[in-house]
Amino acid sequence: PGPCSSEGRAVRGSVMGTEAEGAGEFNLRRVKKPVFESFEQLERELQERTQRIEAQRESVLRQRDAAQRRREELVTLRAELERQRAAAVSASYGLLACFYKPPNLQKIEADSRKERRREIANYATFAFEAADDDDDRELTVEELRRIEGDNAETVMREADVDGSGTLSKREYVNYKMHVAKQVGKLARKAFKAADINDDGDLTLEQLREIEGDNAEKVMREADVDGGGTLSKREYVDYKMRVAARGAAQH
Repeated sequence: PGPCSSEGRAVRGSVMGTEAEGAGEFNLRRVKKPVFESFEQLERELQERTQRIEAQRESVLRQRDAAQRRREELVTLRAELERQRAAAVSASYGLLACFYKPPNLQKIEADSRKERRREIANYATFAFEAADDDDDRELTVEELRRIEGDNAETVMREADVDGSGTLSKREYVNYKMHVAKQVGKLARKAFKAADINDDGDLTLEQLREIEGDNAEKVMREADVDGGGTLSKREYVDYKMRVAARGAAQH
C-alpha cells in the first residue's frame, strides 16, 4: 500500500507508537535508578541516625544509673554520719552526759529506711522504663532479660501476680522491694554472726567469713564513709541495693 493509503497510515502509526513505547521504557529505567539510589541513601541516613539516637540513649541511661547509685549511697552515708555524730557528741560530754539529750536514733533509722525504700522503688522504676523498649508499660520475658539476665524466667514467674505472662511496672517494683526487704533481713543476721567482737563494725577479715572471695569488692563498694570497716547499716544497705538491681545490672 502507498504511504497515503489507509493501510500505509496505519502501518506508520503503529511504528511510531512502538517507538514511543520504547522511548517511554527507556526513560522509566533512567528515572528509576536515581530514585532507588535516593531511597537507599535515605535508608542509610535513617540507620545512622537511629544508631546515634540509641548510643545517646545508652549514655543517658548510664548517667542516670550512676546518679541513682550515688543517691542510694548518700542515703546510707547521711544516716551513718548522723549516728557517728550523735555518738561523738555524747562521748564529749563525759560525766555531764546525763544532761545531754541525744538525737532520736530510732527516728534516724526510721527516716533512713523510708529513704532507702523510696530509692529502691526509684531504681526499679528506672530499670523497668529502660527495659520497656516498645513503651507499652509491660515487660515481656525478652525485655526482662535486659535487667535480670538468666534470672528473667524466675522473676517473671514470681512477680507476675495476675498471671498475664508480662510484668506491669507495679508488679516489678513491688517484687524488687519485697526481694530487697528479705535480703535485708538475711544481711542483718549475717552481720551479727560475723561481728564476733560485737563492736558494730566488720573488718575485711570478718567480712570474708560471710562474703568469701567477694569480700574486697563488697568492702570497696559498701564502705560509703571510707572508714575501712563496715557498719551494719553500710552492709545491710549495700546488700539491699544489690538485690534491688537485676542480675544483669550488678
